[in-house]
Parts: sequence; structure tokens; C-alpha cells
Amino acid sequence: MDKKGLSEVVTTLIIILLVLVAIGIVWAVVNNILSSGSEQVGLEQFSIDVNFLRASINGNAVTLTVKRAAGNGNMSGLKFILSDGSNSEEFSETSSLTELQEKTFVVTLISLNPVNLRTAAVAPVFIRNGKETIGDITDTYTFGSNSFVGGGGNDGGDGSCVPACTGDDTCVNGVCVPPVILDCVPACTGDDTCVNGVCVPPGCTEPRTDVQVCSDAGAVCGTALNICGNFVDCDIAIGGCSPLNECILNACYPLTFVSGTVDTVWPTGVAIYFDSSDLPSDEVYSGYYAKFLAPSQESECLLVENYDLPQLPQTKVMIRLQAVQTSVDNGDSVQLWPTFESCMV
Repeated sequence: MDKKGLSEVVTTLIIILLVLVAIGIVWAVVNNILSSGSEQVGLEQFSIDVNFLRASINGNAVTLTVKRAAGNGNMSGLKFILSDGSNSEEFSETSSLTELQEKTFVVTLISLNPVNLRTAAVAPVFIRNGKETIGDITDTYTFGSNSFVGGGGNDGGDGSCVPACTGDDTCVNGVCVPPVILDCVPACTGDDTCVNGVCVPPGCTEPRTDVQVCSDAGAVCGTALNICGNFVDCDIAIGGCSPLNECILNACYPLTFVSGTVDTVWPTGVAIYFDSSDLPSDEVYSGYYAKFLAPSQESECLLVENYDLPQLPQTKVMIRLQAVQTSVDNGDSVQLWPTFESCMV
């Protein structure tokens, strides 16, 4: 073989070697991208959907209630992003949601001015290949003028509201508080409408006619009485039960309360949330009233607005009170009664 033929062979081998090296480099880059992408994409990315139900602002405390839609996938937490349009703050919650579960969270603004707050976004957090991964934003809530607890009343210096409250709002410590509206759960269907927490059919005229006995609707004094959404009148003269009794099958039976100890309260200085490790974790606390025993500084019976039962490894019941501000403190003893009348006794 002459030198020219040998040179062509060597050149060809070098070109082949360079091509193989280039292919190896390209594959390494592509494989890294594919591996990275596979760690970020999973079933949870597409099946977990969390949506806002409501939100409110009380000082620097922002209350966010969300609900998870139906869909497979294991959550490990949530990420909230609050923004004023120019700046934002992020808050991580390690509490997860099961399918169709509703839960309320409270976050405290650090750098954002609550007056300028515009939006809140939520994204699910899940574990993928042993790593915590933040999913895409699934819902965004836009704050409006009704997002501030109490409807925006101003303190006149003596606890009065300036300007004066209008409509059915009442003045509480300088804040106009709207009346408590009972929702129907589950929601009414067909032509029924929700009245005082009861689904009422069209043209409902059912009267309360019991004279000698308590209501045969099995209702508790102070709660919805019948299918028309009327309330039980605890006037024994017309057959109602006393405030410490409930009516079951035309007979009055003693009401029972649930008791426990307040572990912690928040937000600081407002104390509209508290948790307890010794309240029963299988009770339904909706519509109950909280009575705090001496030496607690809180003397009012306060309606339970929301509650969350613990899910392992959590052990505490969390309760939100229907109030703008309370004097509840750590260590207070609390009784939860099913009606306001029984709580006040």
C-alpha cells in the first residue's frame, strides 16, 4: 500500500472516531435532559387539582380555604403564593389533602401590605422519585373589597363603627360584622333553596303546631326546626325543650357537651384559631358554640365557623371561631355545646 492510500485510511478512521465521540457527547446531554424531565413529570402533575373555596384578610393574617377535587395521586403538602401585583410571598404547608377534602389554612404576611393584596395562588406538593416536587398552580383567588373580615368598619375610638354599619351588619369592637349565614351541606338540588341551613322546597308553609310536646322534627333548640327552615323557639309554654335539652321523638333529653383544653391560639393578638389534643377527633363540630371556663378572659359563647379533624401523624383538632378577635389563650378550658342557648346557661 502506498503512502497516499494509507493517509486516506487514517483520515477515514479519525473522522469515524470523531463522529462516535460527538454522538457520545450528544447522547450524554440528551439522556441528562430526559432523566431530569422524568423526575419532574408524573401522574400527580396532572391528577391533583386544588381549588379555593373562600379567603379573607384580618390584619396580617390571611385565611385560605381550599378543597381538593377528585383524582389520584399522593400529596405531601401545599404551596401558597400571595401577591400584590408587584411583589409576592410564598408559604409552604406540610398538611396534605385527600380527595374531596376541604381544609382551612392561615398564613401571616411578613413583607406584603394586606391592604394591597391582590391574589393568592395554590399549587400541590408531592414526592416524586424520593424528591419533593412542586406542581403547577391549580387555582388563583382574587381578593376584593369583601375579603376583609368585618366588612371594613372603622373604630371611632370608643368601639363604635364609623361610618355606622348598614343592613344586617352589627358593630363589634369597631368592626361591622355581617350576620352568620348557615350554608346547606350538601348543597340543595332541584328547585329547593337554602334557608337557615335547610333545603326548603318551593311554597313551603309547614307551621310549628306542637303545643303539648316538643318539636316532633327532632330538632335542637336554636337550630333549624323543620323543612321550611324555621327555628326552634325554646319557649316551654308552647311545648319547646329547655335550653339544656334537645327534642328527640317528641321527648326532651339532656344535651351533652364536649370538653377539652386549648393548646395554642393564633394569630397572635387575635386568637380566632385554636387547637386541642384532647378534644375528640371523631366529632362533628359544625354549628357548635365554644364556652371558655374561668379563669379564661373570654366570656362570650363563640360559634365554631370551621374545624379540621387530625389525620395521622397529626393528633390535634383545629377550630376556627366566628369572631373578629377573641381573648382565648393557651391553657383555657373549653366546652363545646350544640346550641347558643345551652352554651349561655
